[in-house]
Amino acid sequence: MSKKILIIAGDPSGDTHGANLIHSLQQIFPQLEIYVLGGEKMQAEKINFLYNLVDLTVIGFFEVLKKIVDFWKVFNLVKLFLKKEKPDAIVLIDAPGFNLRVANVAKKMGIPVVYYVSPQVWAWGKNRIKKISRLVKKMLVFFSFEERMYKQEKIDVSFVGHPMLDAINPDKNKNQTCSLLGLKEENPIIGIMPGSRKQEIDYLLPEMLKISKAIISRIPQAQFVFPLSENISMDYIKPFKIPEDKFQIVRDKDYNVRKIMDLALVASGTATLENACLGVPMIIMYRVSRVSYFLAKRLIKVPFIGLVNIIAGEKIVPEFIQDEIKSEDIAQKALTWLKSPQTLLEIKEKLHIVKEKLGKPGASRKAAEEIRRLLVHTGE
Repeated sequence: MSKKILIIAGDPSGDTHGANLIHSLQQIFPQLEIYVLGGEKMQAEKINFLYNLVDLTVIGFFEVLKKIVDFWKVFNLVKLFLKKEKPDAIVLIDAPGFNLRVANVAKKMGIPVVYYVSPQVWAWGKNRIKKISRLVKKMLVFFSFEERMYKQEKIDVSFVGHPMLDAINPDKNKNQTCSLLGLKEENPIIGIMPGSRKQEIDYLLPEMLKISKAIISRIPQAQFVFPLSENISMDYIKPFKIPEDKFQIVRDKDYNVRKIMDLALVASGTATLENACLGVPMIIMYRVSRVSYFLAKRLIKVPFIGLVNIIAGEKIVPEFIQDEIKSEDIAQKALTWLKSPQTLLEIKEKLHIVKEKLGKPGASRKAAEEIRRLLVHTGE
């Protein structure tokens, strides 16, 4: 049985989830013909790669407007593909601003739409849920609360769990990793994680460096690690003048460096959940342009901005948003934690509860099986 699908991912985390999904699909459905718009990780799989959409990724309304011509060209590329190739289904991964428009086109053409990695409809209100109910045939979600929410709206949904539970398997202990990096186990190890998008790094890395300087002034033996996202080049961060004597800039594909952090300064996003799975206490930071923040504040309806807090249902780790990002205040919070092992232990315990809410391992495989099931029944 020959079937054809198009998979679209629009940001670095979606690219990772997409690559894992493709790998699982190829295992259980080897005759499936897969076409992709995504990033480098999806491109590395043996598929038909159409366009690097991840390179266009931005955060905020104003930032999207500056790239609207590029997005429009890609959107037209997708429309032409759907019209010419008529895939048996399309699989959309997050990126609702672009993907829901694609879903609308696919629906009109009679092409079934699967949404893997739900848009944050719980933040945007019910209008987006209603749109999904019209356009999407099957929702595959990471969080149990999303499954409950979609079921209430009579949408066909399956909770598959979070794929990061399969990806996060560090294989070294703290002593081994510290030895490799030349770090001292007995001294504090602080992670600097400004995000996987250039825009995030531009907004947050300078502030994180100021916070680091303030911490060093009070704890001279403090050590810093910077797990740089794979899609960001070393050349990009050179202008930020990161002090090499205090910072280890690494590529942390296996999560061994992340595991040894006593504390992390982290951009809001998927990384907060990764830290939760690793039991890393964190301080969440979020900043976009003033125009984007002004609009978002009026449209987004959530009590917290960090996924780890949203899943916990309480603010278990602090969030500093937009103008609240003041290096001295954040440094003081970090210093208080670093001087209180009991506080760090209590946060780790709460993070473990968050991890348990992410479900069981095998999310990519479960999602692939749901997609295969839909494809088998398409056209019957």
